[in-house]
Amino acid sequence: MFNSGVSMRKLELLPVKVLRKTRIESPLDLVGAAEQHVLWKNKLGHHVTGRIKDELVSGLIGQDGICKLGSWIKGAELHDLRHTQAYRELDFAHALFHEFGGNIMEKLQQGDRGGAEELYKNEYSLAMQHIIKALTKINQLLEQSKLA
Repeated sequence: MFNSGVSMRKLELLPVKVLRKTRIESPLDLVGAAEQHVLWKNKLGHHVTGRIKDELVSGLIGQDGICKLGSWIKGAELHDLRHTQAYRELDFAHALFHEFGGNIMEKLQQGDRGGAEELYKNEYSLAMQHIIKALTKINQLLEQSKLA
């Protein structure tokens, strides 16, 4: 089962290397979650540049609890880390990532490609960087707890 949001029709076109990267294999695969967000960011970037024109619903994009990572942040999977700075950074950056993604789609729907591109290159990209940094810290905390 693939959790990448890629339709089965499009799945056939992807190289095996990409398929392996988009599959979340363990219940808490932080690398897989990061890859999913990078893939999504790239897809949205193609919308911003006009290379993809299929319709996306900005309301769904703007919701941070509907993806796998969002469910982990809001659910029990990361509950024991809620007191940490890394968790707070992840929660905040992830919420911004989805909020900015929704804002980008709204700008595109309004015909403001320049505004969408500026938001994508700046705030959206920074939010993605902060997600990766926070996931790295979370992963280190999880590894440390395994050793204890």
